[in-house]
Amino acid sequence: MRVKTIDELQDWEDNWVESDGLDEGEERNAWLEEGVELYKQFIQMDKREPRYSITLSELYLEVGRDEKIKKGNQIRAYETLRLATIHAPNKPDAFYHLSFVLAKEKRRWEAVLFYSNEALEKGITSSRRIKLLCNMALGYARLGYITKSLKLFEEARKLDVHLDHEWFIELYSDRIKENRREPILLKETNEKRKFVSREDYKIVIDDAMDGKCVVLDLTKENKFFRAIKDDIRLERKEAEILGYLMDHSMTSCPKKCIEESIWDDRKVSASAVKRYITSIRRKLSQAMGREDIAESVLITTNDGYQWRSDIPSVVLR
Repeated sequence: MRVKTIDELQDWEDNWVESDGLDEGEERNAWLEEGVELYKQFIQMDKREPRYSITLSELYLEVGRDEKIKKGNQIRAYETLRLATIHAPNKPDAFYHLSFVLAKEKRRWEAVLFYSNEALEKGITSSRRIKLLCNMALGYARLGYITKSLKLFEEARKLDVHLDHEWFIELYSDRIKENRREPILLKETNEKRKFVSREDYKIVIDDAMDGKCVVLDLTKENKFFRAIKDDIRLERKEAEILGYLMDHSMTSCPKKCIEESIWDDRKVSASAVKRYITSIRRKLSQAMGREDIAESVLITTNDGYQWRSDIPSVVLR
């Protein structure tokens, strides 16, 4: 195979950048894989140019994150994220995700704490810092350091000033007591969250089918919105955005807060949230059998969006 010249690689890069624009699906995956091959060739051509390694690291990070969260392929996620740390050793993102991969797949708690501390030292911020502290707390608890674990949970709660991640902190706090396998039920904002049995889970789903409530089911790899007319599968980002809005029911959620919660510190296009909201509304209309979603259920406010359903809404995590 002939080695491409730098000019050919730059032309390839221009075409590759212009073809960006997809957020989900196989076409997006193919675009990422093409980028990985492109920047690997750039590095072979010029190892001293930092831009090539940084970009390759970001691509490895996105591929690894996708393998971890969406596909559930923890082994490939680990291998890909490790490559991301090699190409950008001073950035916290890959270390953050490695901490969760090792906790979920291998339960190697010493390694979990190593990658967690690396992410903290490299400046992990915002909601990811809260989640990382919870994962570290679980790691310390599994190793027998309960006092340290409780201090980390306390630190996470102090950082969660708007209670956006209360459910996450409760879930991890409960895990240090026993290994639960039941979904956690997040009821309306003024009610306490609780764990539900498999039997109660089925009852909630049946209630949605009977039109007594609507349910956002996040308990499995595929995410569903369940209502009287249909069960509609949601893309991962759609489910995360809808879950955020339902957790803050009857409250106007600014677009900026949605972006920070769902994408953390990653840059997103100005229209990203709007595009997802449009797609979510279309799916809600199909599931609920209503044409007034934008006016009565998921409405646009002065600064963002608000979940305002006129029937009970349940999130299962």
